[in-house]
Amino acid sequence: MSKTWYPVIDYEKCIECGACIDKCKKGVYNLDKAPTPVVVSPEGCAHGCHGCGNLCPTEAISYVGENSKEGGCCSCSCGGDNGGCR
Repeated sequence: MSKTWYPVIDYEKCIECGACIDKCKKGVYNLDKAPTPVVVSPEGCAHGCHGCGNLCPTEAISYVGENSKEGGCCSCSCGGDNGGCR
């Protein structure tokens, strides 16, 4: 798990659909606040995972570490291409 990669929510874009919370099984989001996505455990996010961001209909999710040189594939089966998974 990563402390240098985690989702950041743009609440101006977020429509509180809950898709990100439903997708993430790593405990990154506070389930008590659903459907509002509140990141409570950023260290639970798998480095390189775009699972929640891929599902966001308003592109309200960006990631700390997105432009880092670490790259590589996540191992979480998010179904996304993070630029390193080929």
